[in-house]
Amino acid sequence: MVELGVLRVLTLDDPEEVALHGRLVERHYPHVSTLSRCIPDHPDGIPNAAAEADALPHIEALGRELATEVDALCVSCALDPGVEALDEALDIPVVGAGASVAAVASARGERVGTLGLENGAGSAIRDLLGDRLAAEEVVEGAATTNYLTTDNGRAAIRAAVDRLVDAGCDVVAPSCTGISSSGAIPDVRADVPIPIVDPVVAMGAVATTAVAPPRPPRQ
Repeated sequence: MVELGVLRVLTLDDPEEVALHGRLVERHYPHVSTLSRCIPDHPDGIPNAAAEADALPHIEALGRELATEVDALCVSCALDPGVEALDEALDIPVVGAGASVAAVASARGERVGTLGLENGAGSAIRDLLGDRLAAEEVVEGAATTNYLTTDNGRAAIRAAVDRLVDAGCDVVAPSCTGISSSGAIPDVRADVPIPIVDPVVAMGAVATTAVAPPRPPRQ
């Protein structure tokens, strides 16, 4: 069994909501168990650059705590905040949802469309995709990640995906893990002709493959 730490950058009071991304990973990878925690004082997540800067000390402190209990650490935010610093400081793999969704999307298509918050900060996904980035869309009305889990937010996600299809994209890489939280991805996938990569599931895949396999016992 692989134990993954899932660090949420959205402050939540309900333990089940905190564990949502971890449970999603576990459903796709039965050999994985997850330990989820969220940072304090960020009820809107990280919707802009100022919020990201404010959140970084919390992310790095919580990441160090979680690292003592898990085989790999997942920062469940497509901006990958604190990932580089934590990866350098810790002796376990540290992965972010942004690099993960970009990698999986690049493996699935040549013309990638991204989909993020209306007022969000620029994502590292753009740089990672390079020439494969064909179009960028936002979820209209989504000033923060919390909007994505409303009925209007889910409808706006679907409309934005349709625009990416019309733009000629052959795969969608959501640039906000709140789109995973929305629950909209499976329904939208059923109705559109191109794959939609779930950033949380992609993060789980990258993290599990990054964990070094146990050494066989000496004969």
